[in-house]
Amino acid sequence: MAAMTSKEIIMLVDDEEEARFLWEATVRQFGYEVIPLAGGEEALSCLDEIRPDLVLLDLNMPGMDGHEVCRRIKGQPRFSKLPVLILTSSDDLNDKLYSFDEGADDYITKEMDPQEIEKRIEAVLRRYRQNLDSNPLTHLPGNNLIQREIQTRIDQGQSFSVGYCDLDNFKAYNDAYGFMEGDRVIRFCADVLTDAIREEGNRDDFIGHIGGDDYVFITTPDKAEAVCLRIVQKIDAGIKQFYNSDDARRGYIVAHNRQGQRQQFPLVGISIAVVSNAHRPLRAPAEVSKIAGELKKAAKQKEGSVYVFDQRTGD
Repeated sequence: MAAMTSKEIIMLVDDEEEARFLWEATVRQFGYEVIPLAGGEEALSCLDEIRPDLVLLDLNMPGMDGHEVCRRIKGQPRFSKLPVLILTSSDDLNDKLYSFDEGADDYITKEMDPQEIEKRIEAVLRRYRQNLDSNPLTHLPGNNLIQREIQTRIDQGQSFSVGYCDLDNFKAYNDAYGFMEGDRVIRFCADVLTDAIREEGNRDDFIGHIGGDDYVFITTPDKAEAVCLRIVQKIDAGIKQFYNSDDARRGYIVAHNRQGQRQQFPLVGISIAVVSNAHRPLRAPAEVSKIAGELKKAAKQKEGSVYVFDQRTGD
């Protein structure tokens, strides 16, 4: 849905049909695209498809209330910075404060003048755009936040492993199938990393998108291999869905290489280079990146989806 409009997209979540209709009419007149949804479960399941720029979230809904929906949205790495405005008719200060504790960026009451509502939405979106350092395609944190996360773990003396992930044969795929299909593969890879960390990693692990077909995850050394294995399994199991039946059956495509010659390219896979401070100190993000670059060259020499660990020790 998000790709079909140049307007900023607002996801509106309210279980009451009449309230949904009134909020939608109010917000549309401000020039936004509005996607109305009837509940929290539906909103969470549609986040990846809609890719909203802001969520308007009713506080008092049956089942999963606005507090819980907000907490779950903010708990996903790619949507942790997504602005959420709570819709409430409550005058209870504790209700509003609790919303902020769960990650809400502001609140709107149904008694507010439309001009104030418009200005609050504008202000939150403006702050979002100014502070945004995430990939627009995957909504994962971008390079500045990746570097900051690595530096924070170094400064705090944490034991960590950084996995640098790079899709193999992606350029050939993108050239053959087009950038829209290429974007689908990029999002698929982001989903794979998110799922793998959720299934095999820790609650405070980190996922970032450097750009293009390059990603990063940060976990603890004891979890790193299980995360890598799960990523490789999921990429190899799911990648055929992005090919036509003939290419998927053959296991390769024919496309032009960088010299303009036609060449067979295997299906898209993934190479992961893992750098850890478990066996030697790491002093800066640049050092981590340099070691990872060396490892990725070695990984790229191997066939299929692979992961390699830095085994060197000492200073």
